[in-house]
Amino acid sequence: MNNSSIRAFGIALFLVGAMLALATRFDLHIGLPTKASSGEENVEELQKKLEQANKEIALLKEQVNQAPKKNTQKTDAPETKAKDNHESADAPAANVTTMTLQIYSGITPYIVAQKLEDGDIIANSVEMELLLANPKYARSLQIGSYEVNSSMSLEEIAKLITGKK
Repeated sequence: MNNSSIRAFGIALFLVGAMLALATRFDLHIGLPTKASSGEENVEELQKKLEQANKEIALLKEQVNQAPKKNTQKTDAPETKAKDNHESADAPAANVTTMTLQIYSGITPYIVAQKLEDGDIIANSVEMELLLANPKYARSLQIGSYEVNSSMSLEEIAKLITGKK
């Protein structure tokens, strides 16, 4: 045997080893057999998990259907309190929506505005986002929980969550 054929064989072995190392590194299946598994056992196990998940989904849907009934009974009184504390006598209590706004570290004005719009506190999230981007309020969001309601103006909400007076 000459040196060139031994060298070629060594290079081939190196390349195959490198390919196998990369395949395992990036979790690629290149046709190598893995552990033997019974397909029927996996199917039965997955069907059991599916049945359990369907039961959980049905239970959660049932809870969600019951939750609005409970919430409508409970929210009537707090809305009336919010009217007494924060509103003039012009607006009816049924139009007031209250929510707890959670401000956490790193939250952006965009996310704050979206949360307020999703909670029906404000009608247009872009206005609130632009207000919070104003130099007066920029980078001043204070971490914490804030009770806000739909009767508050954008300026009042901005002052509340930034701690400005």
